[in-house]
Amino acid sequence: MTIHRLHIQGVRNISDARLEPAYFVNVVFGDNGSGKTSVLESIHILTHGRSFRSTSSKNSTLIQQGQHALTVYGEIGEIHSHVGVSKAIDGVNQIKIAGEKVTAVSELAKLSPVQVIDAQAFDLLTGSPAVRRQFLDWGVFHVEHGFLNVWQRVQKALKNRNSLLRSGKIADPIQMSAWTREFASAAETLDEYRQQYLERFKQQFVEILAKLTDLDNFSLSYHRGWDKSRSLLDVLTASEDVDIKTGFTHSGPQRADIRIRLGKHNAADILSRGQQKLVVIAMKLAQGAHLQIFKEHKRCIFLLDDLPAELDSNHTHRVCKILEQMDAQVFLTCVEPGELLEFWNNKDQIKMFHVKHGQVSGELDE
Repeated sequence: MTIHRLHIQGVRNISDARLEPAYFVNVVFGDNGSGKTSVLESIHILTHGRSFRSTSSKNSTLIQQGQHALTVYGEIGEIHSHVGVSKAIDGVNQIKIAGEKVTAVSELAKLSPVQVIDAQAFDLLTGSPAVRRQFLDWGVFHVEHGFLNVWQRVQKALKNRNSLLRSGKIADPIQMSAWTREFASAAETLDEYRQQYLERFKQQFVEILAKLTDLDNFSLSYHRGWDKSRSLLDVLTASEDVDIKTGFTHSGPQRADIRIRLGKHNAADILSRGQQKLVVIAMKLAQGAHLQIFKEHKRCIFLLDDLPAELDSNHTHRVCKILEQMDAQVFLTCVEPGELLEFWNNKDQIKMFHVKHGQVSGELDE
């Protein structure tokens, strides 16, 4: 999808900014602390209902000091759907799509697949399995129609099963059996979606990684979270006593992981910081490429915060070249755009936005 117009009000130090982004490449530049990352953050709020920077659920961390709410409005997609998100300091959030209120944040995500590449993206290699599961599920969500329903079933069944386990004793064996069977059934389907997706994804990943760097014997492997030779229902039945003793479910898709290795070693342990960033970028770009192939050329929006960090000019150029070859809308930030602009062949398709003290120039003139 494409963001055609963007209106930001009260996001961190941005009081009011109106932008008409380019169809392909948008460079947002300015000094550190000027507010350029807040432009990317606003796009993520518009498309996900939340920031990619803040781990806090409190709206007050995002809203400009002295204001009671923030609002991000945009026109998205081929038919320029009107989308708006507001977040009030009292915790009240509101989402509107085409003038209609919606309560499910997933409706925003369906409209605009967004990939973020920033300092936190290193967590794909160095972080917990939960980060890699989130990455994997992002991909499945956007290509598999039935994913969301199955994922929600898994979460509900797991929550209820764990609640029974935490009670210290099973007062109702019938309930335990029912939730265990529901969890196992939904989990097997979720696992199948994940496995199928990762096998297809690997092709795009290998091709893109080869364009960015030479890493021999690099591999991705999927671990589903329980013994691959047994059904989950059999595993849960056999481990029920242990689960009761500890008060939680030990096996299942909530423990799945992607193992990222160079030879026999964990890639994060032996790659340099620059190499780690190239691997992460390759994974993110590959998801966008995979989406275009399997969803009838659906466009991905890429938000790249400080792309040149940890990369030399040669590798930064390679990243830009791949992005230019993809049918994607790109927003990237930098301090000085000078050399970065030379990396793009179609410079007439680039728009520049200068951010200074929360003010954005290159804005849409009313």
